Amino acid sequence: MRHTTIFPKEASLVAALGAALLAAGIAMTPPAHARTQPLDDNTCARLNAQFNFVSKFKAGLPYADEARAAQEAAVENCRAGNTQEGAEQLREALRTLLVDPAA
Repeated sequence: MRHTTIFPKEASLVAALGAALLAAGIAMTPPAHARTQPLDDNTCARLNAQFNFVSKFKAGLPYADEARAAQEAAVENCRAGNTQEGAEQLREALRTLLVDPAA
């Protein structure tokens, strides 16, 4: 069996390089709320259905009214053809209910 000697200077260089690469990878990863699926024709419908399902279980909570108001504004945007803004408002309404948006 052959034994390879690692010198302290080389080991610290390797550790520093690994830490730098890890930090760069973490810095380049967008936050979870920014990693959304691409918008398609059904995104508003899927998000609204998720909101309607979840809101039944969270109706009595203090933030439910705020989430409902955001959802109503989002539905209006979706119906008006502004699906990008409407979908983002629906995602925010779901986050207000402490739920991770499915779409």
